[in-house]
Amino acid sequence: MKNEYRAPSSEQPVLEEKPSITTVLFDAGGTLVHADLRFIHRTLRQAGITATLQVVRKAEGSAKRAVDRRMDDAVADTDETRRQPYFAAMLDHLGIKKSVATRLLAIFEAEHQQRNLWRSMSPSTPSVLQELRDRGLTLGVVSNSDGRIASVLESCGIAKYFHVIVDSHDVGVEKPDPRIFHHALKKLKAKPAQTLYVGDIYSIDIVGAQRAGLHAVLLDNGSGYFPPGCRIIHRLQPVLRMV
Repeated sequence: MKNEYRAPSSEQPVLEEKPSITTVLFDAGGTLVHADLRFIHRTLRQAGITATLQVVRKAEGSAKRAVDRRMDDAVADTDETRRQPYFAAMLDHLGIKKSVATRLLAIFEAEHQQRNLWRSMSPSTPSVLQELRDRGLTLGVVSNSDGRIASVLESCGIAKYFHVIVDSHDVGVEKPDPRIFHHALKKLKAKPAQTLYVGDIYSIDIVGAQRAGLHAVLLDNGSGYFPPGCRIIHRLQPVLRMV
């Protein structure tokens, strides 16, 4: 991939007691593939907005906190309707006035429709997935998406590592509804108590996985998003120590 996400080296402590894990499920956007912040940063510069890439990354943390607040307020969101408020929260964090933000949101949406904006992958991701497979673990993806996530993962070269890829668009149910996790577990013949889920948004991924009876860990990409009450890692490598 041209646009590579590189995570920071620091991380918080992970599982104190290692459960008997046989299956690892992953969220896709924000976990296996990340928002193309370089594209967003470049678009901001073209609009005359000066912000470092690190500042843009921190803005994504604000976007995830905004998602959590909307979930707390029981806003009737779907993955499709959540995308614009997500980027709007990023632009608000950057202090961009509404008229400019409206134009930028239109650019982001057009780019996403043409080529999914969650398309940047850490260079270490394939090796982590390969190691998990080599250890005999069953791997899968459970993603809120628009029917394109399998092709995105294929273009990244990592679709081959997964025994199943569940896209909410195809099954008609979205996280945090536990039924989407149960759908994946049924296809894999896996048990919730022996399954670890890795996602990036607390109210969607962690809450959903826990409701379904799975172990869960949150991946933060250096955005400073630290929701309370969950285990947090900053890259995928620590998953190897959890299984």
